Amino acid sequence: MEIKIITCHDVYNYGASLQAYALQTYLKQKGHGVEIIDYLPAYMDKAYSLNFNRYMSIPKMSPLYKYKDNAFFRIVYAIRKYLPQLCKIVRQRGRKLAFDRFKHAYLHLTEHYVEYRDLKDVQWVADVFIVGSDQVWNPLFNNGRDPSYFLQFGSLETKRVAYAASFGVSTLEEQDVKRMKEWLKSFSAISVRETTGLRLLSDIGILEAQHVVDPVFLLSPKDWDILIQDGNSSVSAYVLVYNLGQVDESIKSCAQELAQKHNLSIISIEDSNKIKYADKIVENAGPIEFVRYIKAARYVVTNSFHATAFSLKFNVPFYVFIKNVTSSRISDVLSLVALQERLNATSFEMEIDWTKVNLKMGNCIKSSKKFIDDILCL
Repeated sequence: MEIKIITCHDVYNYGASLQAYALQTYLKQKGHGVEIIDYLPAYMDKAYSLNFNRYMSIPKMSPLYKYKDNAFFRIVYAIRKYLPQLCKIVRQRGRKLAFDRFKHAYLHLTEHYVEYRDLKDVQWVADVFIVGSDQVWNPLFNNGRDPSYFLQFGSLETKRVAYAASFGVSTLEEQDVKRMKEWLKSFSAISVRETTGLRLLSDIGILEAQHVVDPVFLLSPKDWDILIQDGNSSVSAYVLVYNLGQVDESIKSCAQELAQKHNLSIISIEDSNKIKYADKIVENAGPIEFVRYIKAARYVVTNSFHATAFSLKFNVPFYVFIKNVTSSRISDVLSLVALQERLNATSFEMEIDWTKVNLKMGNCIKSSKKFIDDILCL
């Protein structure tokens, strides 16, 4: 079969790049022809953008908003925002290049598209369109309101499937329900990554959806070893910290306690040089290095879903700290393998029975693969 995937594959985020690679690779292993639609609308192309005009609009929360129609103040505001972005691009040049190398080497892409209307104009040669994974349907983001991510393009004869799509929220507004219900009518099959998504789909009136694992779980550890085999992380005994957002004191305390107790160094993968307590900061890691550092770690301490996912994949002991426990994708994946005690732990002496974990996850992976295989055989 010829399959076209649309997902968030080019946003300089480790999980986004790796889940795209994983779904593409699994489908290719099954003998299908696979391309990722290289769709990058302006609202997603922000991480390393140097488009000065993007900063010329003063938002309401800015103290300068009352001068939003004054050209001088608009330029002042734009310069204040543009200069830090320029410094960021210079500082993170290595990181950007690592992501770009990964994209060009490992993702099989179509031509480049930047607007929904571009996708509608294409005469697609495809038997199946697949959307997912990651937060492609989050209504708080532009992509969750973009018909492109609900496959509203191409021939109506082409099968439409969602694999491990995520809403990223626990409730939907009325206007979101109405829009999504209409757009999802054309789908042959829908699966979501979180159990929360099943409930939201039920509220929309879609009762046949299935819960599946993130695409990174579809590949075996050996598959991932093939990707990362060209090198090794440079430190043999370390705690890996991957702290998204502001410095989390719980992550800091856990990492420091583990490092002290087991005589380990602390390595932080980041893009801002914020983890001052780390012995080594890795600012230029691309997706391959991200996986490599996780696999070689003695412990992983994080608030990231995909850092947690790869810790599970490689059987690396981990602790994860998040604020919102009730609607988290991390809570979901930990409950699948009965490792809820690794979430927001206060004691760091717990052992993991990896035989039991791998058995539980193996069953989830098996059912997720069956969802894909059954749909593509129809």
